[in-house]
Amino acid sequence: MKRVAVLLLIWPVWLSAGFAQGMRMGNPPPPGFPQEMGKRGQEIRKQLEQIKIWQMTREMNLPTDKAEKFFPLYNKYNEEMKNITSERRQIVRELDSSIDNKVSNEEINKEVQRLIDLDRQLAESHASFIQNMGKFLSPVEVAKYLVFEQQFDREIRDRIRMIMLQRMRGHDR
Repeated sequence: MKRVAVLLLIWPVWLSAGFAQGMRMGNPPPPGFPQEMGKRGQEIRKQLEQIKIWQMTREMNLPTDKAEKFFPLYNKYNEEMKNITSERRQIVRELDSSIDNKVSNEEINKEVQRLIDLDRQLAESHASFIQNMGKFLSPVEVAKYLVFEQQFDREIRDRIRMIMLQRMRGHDR
């Protein structure tokens, strides 16, 4: 039950990401959807990361010596992912603008290649992170992390989807 309550507190972060593309394309947001998250969104993102780390710590149950090695590696990886995905979002915005402004195919191809390169960078960074974890964590501990990551992301997406459906149904009446 605590997990549900915590996840319900973080739904605005995921909503802003989930509906950004639809709004960019001119689709109106669902009724009650916040237009701008601003400072509140940043606070919620920080809280979400704290919750994630707390739950990860609990799920992985790492001894102190391993946790002291894992979390700096995780933080570095997490920052790298944020930077790459931020750059990726910017390129997608540029692509969208290029399409609207009827930019040459050559320019569009350059932007698409930049996306491909960033996707490759994401994959390489993820693989490197997992390999580096394997240097000081057991295979079971690495597996616990990978399972946790997948389940955490899926649970948040499911909760947000449920909340949005409830909100949309509430506004249809």
